[in-house]
Amino acid sequence: MQTDISTRRLGVFAKLAKLSGQAFGRTVLMKLCYFLQALKGVPLNYEFSLYSYGPFDSDVLADLQTAEELQILESTVHHYSGGYGYSISPGRNAQLAEQYAESFLEKYQEPIQWAASTFARRSAADLELISTLVFVTRENPSVSDTGLNSLVRAIKPHFSISEVKRQIDWLRSEGLLEAVDTESC
Repeated sequence: MQTDISTRRLGVFAKLAKLSGQAFGRTVLMKLCYFLQALKGVPLNYEFSLYSYGPFDSDVLADLQTAEELQILESTVHHYSGGYGYSISPGRNAQLAEQYAESFLEKYQEPIQWAASTFARRSAADLELISTLVFVTRENPSVSDTGLNSLVRAIKPHFSISEVKRQIDWLRSEGLLEAVDTESC
């Protein structure tokens, strides 16, 4: 059975929430979707562009709102002295969303598990930097690591040269900069 894009996306959200093993925030969800699409070719059909915290598509947030309304995901707002954040976890209809998207989730089971295990527990700052590195590499596929560091620091000056280099080295060691699919985003 062919499922529509909304059903597939909501199924992926439910699966990611389940596989992560802990609640995560909106930034994590955004970056997980980006990595699935950009690095693993999962056809979520988002149109990411570079934004304040890295690659962003407002449709991810619209889909999150739908997932919350359908009780596929639950979001809790946490207030801190410097602002607020969200904790996203599976809702009571998460399993139903997975059932509706079953064939899609089976087809992309490995990339979804990879994204959850590799990125779901990383900090929002790490994900901001890593996703920006991938995005900039997609725009400049032949850039050297030194050039990539300079380009990313021009966009994200709050990250040090050594922080950017450390993440470039990690991405290279995982084969993720080479795995960038310049056609899917």
